[in-house]
Amino acid sequence: MTHCPRPLSTLLAATATVALAVGIAAAGAQTAVAAPPLATSATTPDPDGINGFRTIGYFPAWVPQNGAYQVADLERTGAIDDLTAINYAFGNITSDLVCDISDAVGPEGPEGDPYSDYQRLVPKKESVDGVADKAGQPLAGNLNQLRKLKERHPDLTVLISLGGWSWSDNFSAAVATPEARTRLVDSCVDLWIRGNLPVRGAQGGDGVAAGIFDGIDIDWEWPGADGEHPSPHPDDDAANFIAFMQELRATLDQVTAQTGHDYLLSGFAPAGWAPRTNGGWTDPCLAAVMDYLNVQGYDYHGTWVANRTGHQGNLHPYAWPDTEPGGANWGLAADGLLAAYRAAGWRGDQLNLGIAAYGQGWSGVTDPTPGAAATAAIGTRTYAELHAVGTEYYDETAGAAYRYDGNQWWSLDTPRSVTAKAAWVAVNGYGGGFIWDLTGDYRNELAGALGGTLRAATPGPLALRTGAAPWYASAVYTAGDVVVHEGAEYRAQWWTRGAEPGTGNGSPWVATGSLTPVGGIDVCAPAWSATATYTSGDVVSRAGVNHTAMWWSRGDVPGANTTNAWDAGLPCA
Repeated sequence: MTHCPRPLSTLLAATATVALAVGIAAAGAQTAVAAPPLATSATTPDPDGINGFRTIGYFPAWVPQNGAYQVADLERTGAIDDLTAINYAFGNITSDLVCDISDAVGPEGPEGDPYSDYQRLVPKKESVDGVADKAGQPLAGNLNQLRKLKERHPDLTVLISLGGWSWSDNFSAAVATPEARTRLVDSCVDLWIRGNLPVRGAQGGDGVAAGIFDGIDIDWEWPGADGEHPSPHPDDDAANFIAFMQELRATLDQVTAQTGHDYLLSGFAPAGWAPRTNGGWTDPCLAAVMDYLNVQGYDYHGTWVANRTGHQGNLHPYAWPDTEPGGANWGLAADGLLAAYRAAGWRGDQLNLGIAAYGQGWSGVTDPTPGAAATAAIGTRTYAELHAVGTEYYDETAGAAYRYDGNQWWSLDTPRSVTAKAAWVAVNGYGGGFIWDLTGDYRNELAGALGGTLRAATPGPLALRTGAAPWYASAVYTAGDVVVHEGAEYRAQWWTRGAEPGTGNGSPWVATGSLTPVGGIDVCAPAWSATATYTSGDVVSRAGVNHTAMWWSRGDVPGANTTNAWDAGLPCA
């Protein structure tokens, strides 16, 4: 059995009930310092997610200045209904080796973006609630919009993501000693959880951003391996990273003891064998203190290989056209990658699969077959820019989509590939999926495919387990049918399809006040095929749920909507 030492701050967490004790070193206690009051939260976001799954979207801080997408667009596009969490990216570990929103320019460039984060006065047309920011208010910018979004969607979870490719340079030094780790942890909790923002003009101050963030996501690229720059402590990074995460977990638990609000700790985990193994990501001690991992599901192949096309986010292994099977993408595929993390000690419900809202492209391609020759790499573009380029192809073997116009070849996720990945996540017991990044989606096509597929799937590992079958929007119910929806049981009073239990007057559903085992699990019927023809009475399975055809159909996706040919039935295995 692996022994994971607990830092002293963990042992002291239970005593932090009125004021949070800060400044606890990993190798000895210092004087406890009373922290300023922290705003409490009356509502903890729904832990069950969408049908027992997480759907997470990264929102980049810089986009409102550089593009048309705003926080408010999460509502305008409908994406907010398909997301359980938003990761705001990124917060920086500055050259001072602390969490800070700095307007300084360090050796590697800007050390923060206070203007986008909390100073920009958002106009009415770009605001979540249609109310413009006013000069003099202490909180503006993206953080104020995220606050408004949470007020309108109380089940939404928002995390601050620390690092990223460009802002991971200082992680290694910032966690190199026990004293440095404690200083870093205290600064991150003070800034992002307590909401004590640096004062700049009219904005900032103690507690002005308290209550916005429900946890911290660590995006260190990469401990023990080179990222944008070589690590200064590659041999010590893994141990220091795990010790830092243990300290951060303990401190977040102390805040929970004070506020009663649970705080999440997650991370963006690498695909490559070397960074995931040498960086500590596969150590069970890390799995013991983190809630979940967002596992890289893209950049398996890309334009750093300028002369050959290939899938950047394949679900399954595939072969190059001129090699033996298994020779492509360094052997990387999402199915094997998540299985490797599970084998290393992570539970399936802790693992979320990444989806890219951008594509990797090549030009001078004369053969649409993946792995064909190219004359040049042409970089990356968002899915919004690529969704209608050329013709979409789908590689059934690899579980990957691409687009080709006779010259340009783009590897990207599309609604079809996202649907396949979400269904695979569901039937294999994983926690959900995430998208990098939401601003590259087009009219919520990718997030909608992710959320929609999981909503219609067999219930995920976060769902409340009962004997009753879950409610599915596409299912037909008659009087007496019993379902479970959002943790409550309902009985149908008359025929219904698409009417959500627990909403509206005159509902066909009545709450039973109990959770009675009345359902079960079927044996899965043959998988639905987009090219097959079905007639009334045919039974197929999709994403771990059996569906019965009500009339003739071809290409009508089971569970996709309330007007299709399929009546959703029981989950199956």
